Amino acid sequence: MELRHLRYVVTLAETLHFGRAAARLNLSQPPLSHQVRQLEEELRIKLFHRTKRQVQLTEAGRMFVQEARVILAQAAHAANLASRIDQGEVGQLTIGVAGPADAPIFVQILRTFAQKYPKVRIVLRNMSSLDQTQAIGEERLHVGFVALPIDDAGLATETVMRQPIMIALPPDHPLASRQRVPLKALSGEPQIMFARSNGPRFFDAVLAACREAGFSMNIAHEVDNLYTACALVAAGLGVCLVPAGVQDSHSTSSMVLRPVTPALPHIDMHIALAYKPQSTSELVPLFVDVVREVVKKHSGPKPMRVASV
Repeated sequence: MELRHLRYVVTLAETLHFGRAAARLNLSQPPLSHQVRQLEEELRIKLFHRTKRQVQLTEAGRMFVQEARVILAQAAHAANLASRIDQGEVGQLTIGVAGPADAPIFVQILRTFAQKYPKVRIVLRNMSSLDQTQAIGEERLHVGFVALPIDDAGLATETVMRQPIMIALPPDHPLASRQRVPLKALSGEPQIMFARSNGPRFFDAVLAACREAGFSMNIAHEVDNLYTACALVAAGLGVCLVPAGVQDSHSTSSMVLRPVTPALPHIDMHIALAYKPQSTSELVPLFVDVVREVVKKHSGPKPMRVASV
């Protein structure tokens, strides 16, 4: 069964006359009659009652025509979308990212999408996870890479990567000589912390972990992105709990990263693609498919770099 068979049946159902249906389809009547009968034999279903005077749909035929119309409409939409993308008529895709966008997996996602849809303009916006969820909901962003969890039941998420939390220290810091840094050793250290509005659950989880270790955080500086946090660490203004992948983006001469003990698996950074399932942009499902494809290729034991909250 092919799409043309569906068109034949739908057209015949609309005209209930083989001659008029054939004329509309630019066919002669015998081939149309043969194709419809052949389809009925393939389906083992009688779609039409035929007499010398009239053609009528059977009950099974009515149901078949309803579904056939849906399939033909979807096929037409897909063809139209592909044509518009090929001609560069779709416009642009605006993507949010919470932190650096030069992580290998992000680069591969953008490269793959650009290769598949070279005429689509990509716009990147660096925004906090909270700002991204609001912007996607208001359709100021099409999609965004956010730190999980997010509190927006209207958005769907696709996990992209996960990284453990480590402590970033100035190179000359006394704790930098240790292979692992006890969490309680951070007591009294000036802390650089991401604003709670950027990631409330991350913020609260870090404070709770410090309390369990027997001290309260000394938040000396508050930042809204990873680049600023690393710059303050490199300047010797404090220490900061960051995703492990930041070591791939920043020079080891400007700061060092060390695992903390006990480990904080409940605070691991999960980065996901967020989007509206019923987005009005035709590009969103195409981008989601590319993300799934790239993530599947990258899945495995090899660690991946991560964005910030």
